[in-house]
Amino acid sequence: MVEKALGDANSVFSSKRAALRVLVNHGEKDGFTAARMILSGIPLDETHLQNRLSILMNDEKKRSLYNWWIMKYETILSRLWNYPLIDFAGDKRTHCLPEAIVGVKIHDDLTVDPSLMKGNKSILDFRHFLDRAYQPWIKGSIPDKEQGVQLKLNQWASVPTLGQSMKINKDNQKHQVKKPKLVILSRSGSRALVNKDCLVKMAEDMGFRVEVLRPKRTTELAKMYGLLNKREVMVGVHGAALTHFLFLKPGSVLIQVIPLGTDSPAETCFGKPARELGLKYIGYKILPRESSLYNEYDKDDPVLTNPKGVIRKGWQYTKEIYLDRQNVSLDMRRFHKRLLQAYDYSFKKINRQISYNQTTDLFKLC
Repeated sequence: MVEKALGDANSVFSSKRAALRVLVNHGEKDGFTAARMILSGIPLDETHLQNRLSILMNDEKKRSLYNWWIMKYETILSRLWNYPLIDFAGDKRTHCLPEAIVGVKIHDDLTVDPSLMKGNKSILDFRHFLDRAYQPWIKGSIPDKEQGVQLKLNQWASVPTLGQSMKINKDNQKHQVKKPKLVILSRSGSRALVNKDCLVKMAEDMGFRVEVLRPKRTTELAKMYGLLNKREVMVGVHGAALTHFLFLKPGSVLIQVIPLGTDSPAETCFGKPARELGLKYIGYKILPRESSLYNEYDKDDPVLTNPKGVIRKGWQYTKEIYLDRQNVSLDMRRFHKRLLQAYDYSFKKINRQISYNQTTDLFKLC
């Protein structure tokens, strides 16, 4: 919706239809005057029209972005206080409230510091808050659909052969094997996983049920919650989309692929918070030959051999080289070990062959 709205706003200088829609929607006297000018045949590049359309286009973009932001986060925001959300750009009324917190309080990247919270609340409490917000929203849609698919799989798996008894007892049902579910977050542009298809095949051959997600800015958070809340393992290259790990249940596995030059932010932004959330975290640091930069620079270039030294030159080097110009091609033999580790743990966990206290040994090499 927001992409369409922004597209319409950007076309006001070339499309009479788009220009008229923006002018009429705003409903101001100057807007109606400009609309009559267009209808009378005056071209869109006339100076007065250009100025008026430019002002209204900016207002239209702000309104579209605000509406998108509210729609995306309303489920969470509406649980933070007991009043309707206020649009300060469009609501000119005076609001009298007993108190207000202006601005954002931050403890650290994706972290809640219990010592700074009333009742010593932690990031686990925030995770429970997300459950309360999204479980009612998705109840009867995503979970039911998924349960229906699982029910069919169970029915097919439990159909007896000619040589078996037609009686299916509780012991047979109890020993039905469940496959761990793996989500791969796919990026477009920089830090893309070039050989994603090979990863999908390897994971499926290993025994995972695999799904590839391509979250966009406009993707509904409730949809992401509904998908990730029922997945055992998530894999993704370092980037903003990994913040969706907050929707994984504690005890799930997060595998972060760490490109060259991103060791520190990978640990600060996702590694440490994931462990605090109770996830089993695996950080996979790629080798130079797994980076697209390997084909751009000499093999002894500091960009490949000494990323920390390059980063010390300034943020612009990190952004321009390691964040904006780097893609990843996994060494499947090397990555197989980490994925097998996640599979072994999640398989035993969902089939109740492992206790929580046994997980430490499985992840001692992470």
